[in-house]
Amino acid sequence: MITRCFYRIKSVGWVVSLLVLVASGPIWSQETADLETQPTLTVADELDSLEALFYAIRQTEEEAGGINGSPEDALRFYLDEESLHVLKQFSRIAGRILKLDSDAPERGELAARLALRNQQLDEGFTRRFELLESRIAVKHEGLDALSGLDRALLRAQIDSMDEQRIRYLEYMIDVVDVRAALNFPAGTLEQLANRSLLYYADERLGSLQLLKAQRQALQSRLKSPSSDPSVQEALLRAEQLLALDVGWLGRIATQMQRVDLDTTRIKRAIIEEQTAISFEMVDLEVFNVVIDDIYSKISRWFTTEGPDMVLRILVFLGIVFLARFISRAARRFAQRTLDKRPGGMSQLLRDVSVSMIGGGVMAAGFLIALSQMGISLAPMLAGLGVAGFILGFALQETLSNFAAGGMILAYRPFDVGDFIAVAGVEGTVRRMNLVSTTITTTDNKSLIVPNSKIWGDVIRNYTSQNMRRVDTEFCISYSDSIEQAEQVLAEVLAQIPEILPEPETVVRVHRHGESSIDFVVRPWVKTADYWPTYWTLHREVKLAFDRAGITIPFPQRDLHHFHHETGDGTLAST
Repeated sequence: MITRCFYRIKSVGWVVSLLVLVASGPIWSQETADLETQPTLTVADELDSLEALFYAIRQTEEEAGGINGSPEDALRFYLDEESLHVLKQFSRIAGRILKLDSDAPERGELAARLALRNQQLDEGFTRRFELLESRIAVKHEGLDALSGLDRALLRAQIDSMDEQRIRYLEYMIDVVDVRAALNFPAGTLEQLANRSLLYYADERLGSLQLLKAQRQALQSRLKSPSSDPSVQEALLRAEQLLALDVGWLGRIATQMQRVDLDTTRIKRAIIEEQTAISFEMVDLEVFNVVIDDIYSKISRWFTTEGPDMVLRILVFLGIVFLARFISRAARRFAQRTLDKRPGGMSQLLRDVSVSMIGGGVMAAGFLIALSQMGISLAPMLAGLGVAGFILGFALQETLSNFAAGGMILAYRPFDVGDFIAVAGVEGTVRRMNLVSTTITTTDNKSLIVPNSKIWGDVIRNYTSQNMRRVDTEFCISYSDSIEQAEQVLAEVLAQIPEILPEPETVVRVHRHGESSIDFVVRPWVKTADYWPTYWTLHREVKLAFDRAGITIPFPQRDLHHFHHETGDGTLAST
């Protein structure tokens, strides 16, 4: 019986489709223009086909009264699709009648013939629409008893039936419009359309509000560290249903505007949910309602939660300012305490210690202030751990300098004020931190050297010891007296007060050079007196050698000239 019902509907449907295709005009290409064209389908022919399809649907529905289960669902869905096709065709036929000349005799005849079907059309489609709504209600009742794949399939079936319901409403409004244009009396279809639009709008608005509340609850549960993995899936499904409801509400609002129903609340709900607002959703009334709603929410917030929030902000600011005051006091106390022991630690260690004490107090105060605001610190600390890992990977070079600064801080190879030679640079250390060291050269250039380059190179600290040996060399000619030169050097050394008596000054013959006898003179001085002593010693030795007649020779080379007799009796020189 089901096969016979489907076959009858399909046969009539194919005939109507073919007639509509022919009625839409010639579709032949230029190459087949010489073929015989089909006659245009008249409005009367379309009316006949529409009536045939309408009666076929009713007869099939009567014969399928005893079908249950999945076959019934399939047949009912198909009949609803065919009924929607009838409504669409009715509107199109009425539109063709309206296009006829007002004084054309066939216009009145066709309009009267179409009007005869108004009552049957209203009764038939009112029954089908109400049956569809009752079936949707039944399906919703069975939704809670299912799970998994069965629930998903039933949910999809309900969505498809909801789509049919909104299309029914859209086509009903089309029929209402064309019947009003033809001056037909209002029937039950107009009342059904208005009533159903209002009911459907309320239903979808309620569904939207319920889904928004569910989404908020799911989002709160998702923030919990021990949340169920299924919460994320449920939240995704809620978002999908929300998007579906917003789409249907937009279509409902469009149809309500066509019949002059108030759509303010629908548009407001759509605007609140959508991230992108369409132009048709905004008008002056909706704008005023949204502004009033925002104002009422703000007023209600200030009345209920505003005082508590203001108090929390004041407490937050008070704790931060108190932490800042305590941090400064702790820095000053630490600075004074460490300055009393200047030799106990390096300047870098003192600076880092003072900074860490002040920063630690400030960080502790800030965390306490955040906790008073009701902010959970555990997720924040976890996020800082992840962020620290990412920053550590991105700032490898900087962290390498930081690690080298820590090694310099621990082993103290130099300090501020020391004269060092490192990484191809010589100068006085002016500033130090955990990342870089600032060195001022002897010609007053400031060089900022990364700590990683300093720690990875040989460090020469010329001022780390209290005493320093001045290494010098002086030369006399081979014709001068070694004893006299030693006596002159001893007298010069005795006249320089910066030279220390201990350790003993070394004055020795160092080597026999190509042109001179070389002496090494190695006195000890305080580190601060190194360069003045070095320069004074060279000056006084030269003056003393001149007074004693001791020569400081220039580089010399002896050349020997030999003569020998060649084979022809002449002399040659070599």
